[in-house]
This record gives sequence, C-alpha cells and structure tokens, in this order.
Amino acid sequence: MSYGMTWDQALRAVTLSPAEIFGVADRYGSLGPARVANVVVWSGDLRVHDGGGARADSGQGGPAQSRQTELFERYKKLPPKLLA
Repeated sequence: MSYGMTWDQALRAVTLSPAEIFGVADRYGSLGPARVANVVVWSGDLRVHDGGGARADSGQGGPAQSRQTELFERYKKLPPKLLA
C-alpha cells in the first residue's frame, strides 16, 4: 500500500482507528452485533476501480451507485480522440 502501510494497517487506518480516536469504537469502526455499519463489497482489488460492487446500508442492500460510478459509466465509452 502507499507510504509503506500493509493492507491490514491501511484498512484499520480508515475504519477502527478513527472510531477509537473519537471514542465510539464500541459502536463504529468494525463489524459485529449491535454495531452501526455501511458495508461495501468489491470483487477484486480495492485499488482498481472497475465500476462493480454492492453495498448494504444499515441492512438495506443494493447496487453500488454513486456520482463517481455514474460519471464512470457516462465517460468510459468516449471515442479515443476525445480521451487524449
């Protein structure tokens, strides 16, 4: 990972560590019973954006859709001369 972090260190740096800093690690920052979480599931490497994935927000499942995925879908089919 960037700046010499391992995969596990990078994941913890954006999940449990911030929750510990803010004093809410008993409810946020990791998955488990009685914890608040939004879960995103990718197939493959997280560093590679392929436009795929699914999410579950507080128990509500659905396709992973965001402004970024909308723009990705819109512009991925541009003619080559416009991409240069």
